[in-house]
Amino acid sequence: MTRRIAWLNEKGGSGKSTSALNLSANLASQFGQRVLLIDVGHQANISAVLGGDQVAKHTLTDVLMHDVPAGEAILPTRYPNLHLLPADAALSEVNVAMADSAGRLGIGRELRLKRALQGIERDYEFVVVDTGPQRTLLNVNVLNYVDDVFVPIDPGYWSLLGVKRLEELVGQIREHLGHQTLRIGGVLLTKVQPTNVARQVERQVREYFGPLNVKVEEAHSRGLSVLDYAPESAGAKAYLALAKEVLFSKTHDNG
Repeated sequence: MTRRIAWLNEKGGSGKSTSALNLSANLASQFGQRVLLIDVGHQANISAVLGGDQVAKHTLTDVLMHDVPAGEAILPTRYPNLHLLPADAALSEVNVAMADSAGRLGIGRELRLKRALQGIERDYEFVVVDTGPQRTLLNVNVLNYVDDVFVPIDPGYWSLLGVKRLEELVGQIREHLGHQTLRIGGVLLTKVQPTNVARQVERQVREYFGPLNVKVEEAHSRGLSVLDYAPESAGAKAYLALAKEVLFSKTHDNG
């Protein structure tokens, strides 16, 4: 059974794309899992890193706006088990179209992503979604599709308020859209520094993954996961540990 995971935080710069990329690359390269990584950010950060020199014939925008089959938009990556459904700047137009309740995308708009992916997800053990910041109809689509939401936060006083807002949004999706299996699967601390604030936040969320590591950003500039670029770094070990935990929980959930 395919496990569907979204990385979501309404605050930009929290580490969503970094975490989505490194979790996906670890699951694919270290554990042999078939993974589809979906870029739902109109900045297309993941697509720029993983897509390399490939020219995408179609993107997620075409899938959602023009009914292009999702399979025709999927690209291979440098990792044999990892595929990419890329984004582009035009993805912001999808939110506008969905907001028009009288338009074609307004009908059943909360289910559009789920319906578009139904025919392909069986080919993968994991589908990982990198979302854009802010609360949008496209992100509501993501929440109505995935099983687990992972929340990356930098350890500041206001970060936990963002987690609380996401908990409320998840509750609304469960109640009003009937997606009862949706849950927050975990909170991941990113950009951790040895400060009192960081230690306090760490205690509160009971999750700790390594100090801020510049090699994570260096790896992205080379189109690599941090595990490939600097396998002994704290960042690489942190994301490998996360992948192990995610894989273990999937196996445990499936009995």
